[in-house]
Amino acid sequence: MPTFSEIPDGDDLPISATLYVTYRRCPQQALARLQGIYQPPSRASFKGALAHRLFARHLERGPIPAADFDRVCREETGANLNQQLSGVGLRPSEFRSVVSEVEELYRRFAAFPVDGFMEAEASFETDVGAGVHLRGRLDAVFAVDGGERIVDWKTGTRLEGDAEAQVGFYALAWRKLHGSPPVASEAVSVVTGEAVGVSVSEAAIDRTEDEIASMVVALREAMVIEGELDRTAGPHCAWCPLLDDCSEGRSASELLG
Repeated sequence: MPTFSEIPDGDDLPISATLYVTYRRCPQQALARLQGIYQPPSRASFKGALAHRLFARHLERGPIPAADFDRVCREETGANLNQQLSGVGLRPSEFRSVVSEVEELYRRFAAFPVDGFMEAEASFETDVGAGVHLRGRLDAVFAVDGGERIVDWKTGTRLEGDAEAQVGFYALAWRKLHGSPPVASEAVSVVTGEAVGVSVSEAAIDRTEDEIASMVVALREAMVIEGELDRTAGPHCAWCPLLDDCSEGRSASELLG
């Protein structure tokens, strides 16, 4: 597999953790993302986005009083999530229901320790050469003995298998930005407190770099020849924007109910 230094030059290509995770699930869906074909916003995605804004606010400003919770949710929505809310089209009663569910997530989150907090929702972008840019946003960074701990908050009922790939991407990006790996890079379930981390050894991060470099080569080749990549069916097909035109995805969705 090629490394970043071995990738031929090409047009600028932004690579995010979401694109990497999507490619591992289904290369063709990742190609579609680069072509501007995305999953439509959903109630679940809006709920997750709002929860993350409140987690960041808690870390940066302190706990949110229960009496202010509804007001703060509307404040954060108006300032950061209006477009997403419009795309979902929630009625007022549905918005109140989302706020209630987010409040339960927040109460669980508020019990987590915050010792060593450094940054929340820290955006990054780094040029790794050949027109490739790693970009994204870290939910939280904490100072620990020997360096930094990267945390990605998960608001679903369980941690998905893709969580390891996502935090592996963040470990790679951190090394590119700072010259050395973080002490830890992990996904933490707000619902259960479960944490899943990845090895942050140089060898493990090198393997992630090799995977992403190979992905870049495959995506660029497909875009040049206007071709397609492999389609991989699974539970993720239920939310795929290509589902209507994908026989593999429809079969998987029917089989999985």
